Amino acid sequence: MRVTSTGKMPSETQPPPTPRETESSITPFQLTLSSPPSLVEIDTGKIFRPALTDTAPLSGTLELDPKNPRVGLIVKWKNPTPPGEHRFAKLTLEAPGQNTISHTFDGTGDLDGFIELPLPTTP
Repeated sequence: MRVTSTGKMPSETQPPPTPRETESSITPFQLTLSSPPSLVEIDTGKIFRPALTDTAPLSGTLELDPKNPRVGLIVKWKNPTPPGEHRFAKLTLEAPGQNTISHTFDGTGDLDGFIELPLPTTP
């Protein structure tokens, strides 16, 4: 019989792995728009362009950077905004283990803004 050693005694314990600082947090989102878009771009450090639809809210998942939890949003509308009319995009984030975060971007034309998220994104 041949016995090999792993170099570890059965009583030795290994510390649990710690999350790497570069890991991202996968966060489900929903984006409700006041009018049909021609372009939607979501920037979390990585650019995401969801498939566009005229009727339903846009949804999917975003990768948030734990060192810089922020979301940038650009929306270009399919039709020009009439004078005096405001358009909006309501972003809802369901970060794991956190309260739901909602933010409404609004303006009189195309939207271009960002929010810094008040949450730790590491599990």
